[in-house]
Amino acid sequence: MAREMMTKRVIINQPGTLSDRSETRIRVHFDMIETQDRVDGVPDLEFSFGNLRFEDEAMLSISCHALMRTPLVLTGGGISATVLLSGLNAFTVMGVVTEIRVYEAVVAA
Repeated sequence: MAREMMTKRVIINQPGTLSDRSETRIRVHFDMIETQDRVDGVPDLEFSFGNLRFEDEAMLSISCHALMRTPLVLTGGGISATVLLSGLNAFTVMGVVTEIRVYEAVVAA
């Protein structure tokens, strides 16, 4: 059984928003790596993680979420994902990373 880890996506220094169910919104910049294991060439487990950067004013709110281990939604860089903070500046994705596509309206001339 041959197992290998492949990098599916790398997002670097993208602006985004962390939000929770109570309308808390924190502007951040983030990096994220999305990986997937393959066993004998067949896709298997996926794992995603990353780093956050934010303004100092957000430190109190971020530290509360990190201590309480509440899931947050990270949106930006063309993706949306539910994340769990694993520290003040790090996160792990808890589920599927969803691509967000913005379609431009086609204007007839």
